[in-house]
Amino acid sequence: MVLDRLKSIFGGEGKGKEVEEEREGKREKLSLEEVRKRIADRKSHPLQEIEKDYHPLLEKVSNIRGKIESLNKDLVGAEPGGEVHPNIYKSAKEGKRLLTDKVERAVGKMKAPQDPTWKDLLDLNESLQEAVNLLQNARVSHGRQVGAVFENEVSRLGRLADSLQSVSGELDDSLRKGKTRLGDLEETLEKIKERENLLGRKNELEEKLDEFRGKKAEVEGELDKERESLASLEKSERFEELEEVKDRIEELTRKKEEIRKRIGSKISELARPLRKMSKMIERDEHMVSSTVLEAVDLYQKDPVQTALEEEEGLPKLNAMLQELEGVLEGKMELGEREREKRLEEVQDIIENEKVKKLREDYHRTETKIDELKKERKESPLLEKKEKLEGSIESKKSEKSEVERKIEKKEDELEEVSVQIDEKSEEVREKVDSALDVQVEDL
Repeated sequence: MVLDRLKSIFGGEGKGKEVEEEREGKREKLSLEEVRKRIADRKSHPLQEIEKDYHPLLEKVSNIRGKIESLNKDLVGAEPGGEVHPNIYKSAKEGKRLLTDKVERAVGKMKAPQDPTWKDLLDLNESLQEAVNLLQNARVSHGRQVGAVFENEVSRLGRLADSLQSVSGELDDSLRKGKTRLGDLEETLEKIKERENLLGRKNELEEKLDEFRGKKAEVEGELDKERESLASLEKSERFEELEEVKDRIEELTRKKEEIRKRIGSKISELARPLRKMSKMIERDEHMVSSTVLEAVDLYQKDPVQTALEEEEGLPKLNAMLQELEGVLEGKMELGEREREKRLEEVQDIIENEKVKKLREDYHRTETKIDELKKERKESPLLEKKEKLEGSIESKKSEKSEVERKIEKKEDELEEVSVQIDEKSEEVREKVDSALDVQVEDL
């Protein structure tokens, strides 16, 4: 900690940062297109990716091959240097034949190419591994037999085989590292391609957004015009007249309902005596005509609608009232005061034709309403208004749908922009790792 404080005080950290910034400033900077060209060039010359110079390795292979080939020839014609037991000699001779045959096959796989290509080196690497395996197999299978008589030759062969294995390992290691670097270059191109795809997607989204925004502006313009047309129509003198007609229809409709209530109220005053008369009829205490019987039944169930739907002059109602008047004057059991009151109500309806007059007023009102409705219905102005209102609602729905699409595309665009930033950072890291350069135009 003390050392860190001292470094901080005397500028050690600052100098380190300056050195790093200076190093970064001196690094090569390439555009994305230049990075592509650099990678394409590296990929087209894969031998550049081999860390060690392969020429010394090829020379070693050739040198070892020559020594093994020479040793193998010597071993083929070699004879024991002293007396050897016949059985040992026989075994060694047969083992020597088999061993030298395998060595010869291994030597055939150790031909180092001149001015090799990347593929030549890959093929050589595979051949050397096969040669090493053959030599190892030969030593394991026949080394003891042959070594018992030709110890020096077998020992030399073992050392040469170990040297070949070492060289083969170096070549394999260099090629593996070269493959890794080529793989890094390929991954870098893939990252660049992925970023380009994202940029293409971004451009598509921006074009689509411009299209949707243009459509929204177009719909809004049409919507404003139609709203202005509707406002102008509603301010016109003819439309105001139609609105007055509408108000008149509503006024007459309320009047109709009022007439119905008055009819119902007038007939309901007779509900009690009508029920009594109906019971007298049921008990056969009073006989009436079929017309009166039907009227009593209808006017008890729905007095208003029955009165409105009766024939002109209300014959059923009149027949029923006259019958009720007679019963009230005679057979019906009622208190004297109520009897007088109900008789007055019946006589008032009959003599003053109150229900008849209300019924006529109702039908006149209904006819007037129908006429006014027809007048409104036949007006082209209302049809135009309905079309404008329908179109406005349709445009509002269309605008909402376009706005929904805009919002969705904006969300997608935001997501893609984040992905582009992330992918750009991946490209920077890959380019830095694979080429040790900086990318300028990300």
